[in-house]
Amino acid sequence: MLNIFYRFPFIRILLFFILGIVFQYYRDISSYFIYISILSILFIALSFFSFIYKRYEWRFLFGLGLFLFLFSSAAFTTKQAWTKSVWNIDSAMYLYEGRIVDELARKPKTYLCKVEIVSAEKSIAQEVISKKIIIYLPIDSLSKSLVPGDYLTFYASLKPSELYLKKQSIAAIGFVQKNKWALDENKKRYSSLKLRALATRRTLLDHLSEIIPKQENFSLAAALMFGYKNEMDRDMRQAFANIGAGHILAVSGLHFSIIFGMICSSVSFLGRTPRSRLMKQIFLLPLIWGFAFLTGLSPSVIRAATMLSLWGVGDAFFRKSFTLNTIGVTAFSMLLYNPLYLFDVGFQLSFTAVLSIVLVNPYLVRLYETRNPLIKYLWDLCCVSISAQIGVLPISIYYFNQLPLLFLLTNLCVIPLTNILLLLIPLSVFLVSLFGNIPILFWPLNKTLDFFVWIVKSLDDISFGTLNSIQINLEELIFLFLVLFCILLFLLKKRIVYFYLLLILAAFQVFYYLCQS
Repeated sequence: MLNIFYRFPFIRILLFFILGIVFQYYRDISSYFIYISILSILFIALSFFSFIYKRYEWRFLFGLGLFLFLFSSAAFTTKQAWTKSVWNIDSAMYLYEGRIVDELARKPKTYLCKVEIVSAEKSIAQEVISKKIIIYLPIDSLSKSLVPGDYLTFYASLKPSELYLKKQSIAAIGFVQKNKWALDENKKRYSSLKLRALATRRTLLDHLSEIIPKQENFSLAAALMFGYKNEMDRDMRQAFANIGAGHILAVSGLHFSIIFGMICSSVSFLGRTPRSRLMKQIFLLPLIWGFAFLTGLSPSVIRAATMLSLWGVGDAFFRKSFTLNTIGVTAFSMLLYNPLYLFDVGFQLSFTAVLSIVLVNPYLVRLYETRNPLIKYLWDLCCVSISAQIGVLPISIYYFNQLPLLFLLTNLCVIPLTNILLLLIPLSVFLVSLFGNIPILFWPLNKTLDFFVWIVKSLDDISFGTLNSIQINLEELIFLFLVLFCILLFLLKKRIVYFYLLLILAAFQVFYYLCQS
């Protein structure tokens, strides 16, 4: 496992890029960009001369030049991305015009509205145009009718956003009074692909609300199928987090793999010949991206669809494509688009879970083999759950200060139900669009949702199901990752050197605590 950096070049590229992002984030190195870039070009040029003149001892220069180029590129793109979230305007009232770029989120007394500024007063226009902000609008009939793509004119006093919002490229935040804003009906709604996707999702959610009378059940179905969590109350979200099922509420790799598996099963009659495999992927991949479109094209959705597309292309040409290189390409592409994704909790949890599954799951699966399809399904599900939990454990503790002890039981209960719902929900939406709301047709969906909610609440009621108030800092997070890595290497490779590394880490940690005290 230690040679993965040599076998998978995209992992090396990704690590070099991440290093540049981290350096720029914690220590501004923008004044050195030009020098690092010149050095990278010089080293790469020298490496080509060494090849021509057969000076192979200089081969390392190409790798060094590539590292410096990726490091500098990552730092530069991070600097550019971070400037989008900088807000240097005073807190006075100014006139702004903005375009709504996401679904409004209902709060107890307001609507949270994410807006991209398209114009402002001349004195501040140059500083604020194209920046994204969050404004809170009072709840009334007009704000309730707003949809992504609408243009607003408003007076507001905006203040710089908190750090966690800056990482999402949100520059400022503020409240807009009832008589201080207006909808600009003269401007046509902006029709980007993202906004078209959100509009389509809204139409499907309207159909879904017709056939699911219970608000609690509707919010669950909307989150499972479309990644829309604005209607879900805080208690239900916390219940999912407590039992270790928060990943169910975010449309991600799990949902895509379930849907992909369903579609693959429906076309299995085509066989496994090279031509049939290619035809299947030509048929399947547009459907996967169609589903991504219907869920609103969020970063987690694009992440999962990209990874699955790479797997599909590899499968079509009989290549093993679901490897660390696949993960590296997907992560690198997303970070190249927006380096601040690196500091997004969802991004970190998603990729650490997938990395852990790729590295650990094959070893766990081989511990027990059976021909019984039901037992094999349950065993595979247990192995995937344990593998993913190993990867996300340190990050979950660091951000959420809790450890779900019933994650294995939770996944055994809710993932099969998720499979059923991901089949029933689109079927029900299709039926209501054809025949209208005939309650008997949607009885299976509503009863399954009732059972799902009951399972979640029952597991959440177990008093020993979660360890809370676990506090760790960044240094302890890194230490925990290293300990888990050494333990896995020792158990899987059975080499004493990894046990010695574990003892060294333990000694360093004890020394660190003694110094702190």
